Amino acid sequence: MNHAISLVTFWLISVPAFVLLVNNSVEVRSAPTMPQSGYERCFQDSELSESLAALKLQFGPELNKVSQSLLTKARTAPRCRTQLVQALISAMEQATNSEANQYKNFFLWQHGASLLSDLKATEALDLLIANIDITDGWSASISQSNFPALAAILKIGSPAIAKLQLVLSNDSNPVRRKFAAFAIAYIGGSQARRALTKALPGETDPCVKNLVQISLQAFDNKEKPKRVSPALNGKWLSAFYCL
Repeated sequence: MNHAISLVTFWLISVPAFVLLVNNSVEVRSAPTMPQSGYERCFQDSELSESLAALKLQFGPELNKVSQSLLTKARTAPRCRTQLVQALISAMEQATNSEANQYKNFFLWQHGASLLSDLKATEALDLLIANIDITDGWSASISQSNFPALAAILKIGSPAIAKLQLVLSNDSNPVRRKFAAFAIAYIGGSQARRALTKALPGETDPCVKNLVQISLQAFDNKEKPKRVSPALNGKWLSAFYCL
């Protein structure tokens, strides 16, 4: 009899506890999932808008501060880098509009391209190569200040060669082909040599053809094979300027 009472007592205590445990478990599973911090945006829209506006400045402490802040924050996590790269690409695409302020747009390109190259943003290569010959028009010197897209492509390096080869082989504009040949030769390496060799027979522009030929000659470099030889650097640059 005592044994039966004990079993009943155990049942009355255990079953409600088990039901409570099950109910709590169901409630936990059915509770709404809170967003994980990994999916939060690194930059607020207002912050990006203000930063992109600052990149339209020619120079100054505010520009330097904003550029460094964007770069530092983008490097904290992949999602931060992605958000900044996408914002730069979008802003720089809009800055190619000929009706907008050309000075401010060029400075955005100048500083934006520099950030993209620092981040090795290969996803921006299509935009950069499409504007490879964008320039301030003030100097023919190859530099970040005068040819921001080209300078960024050179800094990104070998990942750009395949896309540059398409320009060199298919673009109808000889000026763009010349810039593509220059970039390929500057980057150098086996892939660059193959790209130049493949393009040479079909090249019809005398200036571009000469640049490709001189580039291949300059690759015969024992110190740094498949790179422009320092001994031929002057001749190579003269070929680029079609002198």
